[in-house]
Amino acid sequence: MYIVLIGYLYVIFMIAVTMGSVLKGVIFFFFLGFLPAWLIFWLKRRGQLKRQEMAAEKQKGPQ
Repeated sequence: MYIVLIGYLYVIFMIAVTMGSVLKGVIFFFFLGFLPAWLIFWLKRRGQLKRQEMAAEKQKGPQ
């Protein structure tokens, strides 16, 4: 999972570098690189935390 994300960010970074101006490159990288990567990471992490919480409650047992 992480290797695909790193590869994706590398490709988007290289495309952003070839943009005409620095501002265009930064905007391109932010909207097509950073935001989607952050969203995917956040969604995956949120699922992991919920599973850990459920496992802790299950292990704790009824009270």
